[in-house]
Amino acid sequence: MRQMLTAIVRRGQCRPVMEAARRAGAPGGTIFYARGTASSTILAALGLGDGYKDVLVSFMDEEVLDKAIREIRGGHAKGMLLASPCIEGDEEVPMDCKWRLVEVICEEGYSEDIMAVARKAGAKGGTVVNAHGTSTPDDVKFFGTPIVPEKEILMVVMEEDKADAVVKAIEGMEVLRQKGRAVMFTLPVSRFVNLS
Repeated sequence: MRQMLTAIVRRGQCRPVMEAARRAGAPGGTIFYARGTASSTILAALGLGDGYKDVLVSFMDEEVLDKAIREIRGGHAKGMLLASPCIEGDEEVPMDCKWRLVEVICEEGYSEDIMAVARKAGAKGGTVVNAHGTSTPDDVKFFGTPIVPEKEILMVVMEEDKADAVVKAIEGMEVLRQKGRAVMFTLPVSRFVNLS
């Protein structure tokens, strides 16, 4: 089964992480710039004290994933690695995952409120990636150029037994009930590795 490897590390550490994954046979990946939302205690424990992060996403076969994790752990990156199975066709979702990744894509400015609700429901912290929507013919134009809405992607990793309460709490927010403001989905996490 193919896996999606996500590395959330200190700013500037994704290139060495990707080089380690490539040595193991990974084909490449995509790097995003992000910021953390975790409390300073958690950030300190993970070695992510400055709050600025890089996020790497790479897809690979399971055999390559095992080698990539070993290679990455042998380096000096501080942060975490997550692996999520990629379900293809009629494959079954693995039910033995101990972790879950909750992702919320929302309009800019809502991620802090969503994270506050997630914390009250048991989440410890998350990562926010800045993004933007795609333009459509209905978008407002400024001198003929579509004004594309700014977005944020909130990523929160938690133990499987806490995830349902967090998802339910976020679902109750008004922003998720308003069309086009936010969407939430979850992914199983088959592996969670602390890089410290």
